[in-house]
Amino acid sequence: MKKRLRKKLHVGEYAEWGRQIIITRNRKDEFDEFLDAFIDEAIIANECGCGGSGKEDRLEVVVELGRRSEDPDARLNKIIAWLDSRADVEKWKVGDEFDVWHEDV
Repeated sequence: MKKRLRKKLHVGEYAEWGRQIIITRNRKDEFDEFLDAFIDEAIIANECGCGGSGKEDRLEVVVELGRRSEDPDARLNKIIAWLDSRADVEKWKVGDEFDVWHEDV
C-alpha cells in the first residue's frame, strides 16, 4: 500500500492509538470545573484528544494518544501523573491500548 493511502486510512505507521480511562472522583460537586481542568491540563497540554461522558463523580473517556512515533506511552504517563496529583480523584482505571480508527472499545 502506498504511503499516501496508508496515511489516509490511518494504518501502518499512521495508526493512532488510544485507551479508555474511567475516573471516579471522591466528590459529586464541581464536576464542570474538574472536566475543564482535565481537558486543559491533562489532554490538550499533552497534545491528545478525548471523547466520552460523565456526571458528578464519574468520567469515562477514550483518549487518543497519537501515533507510535509520537510516544503514546509517555503521553499516557503524563495524564496518569495528573490524575494522581488531584485530591478529588479517588481512583482511575486505564483500559487496553487499541487502534482508535479500526477497533471498538
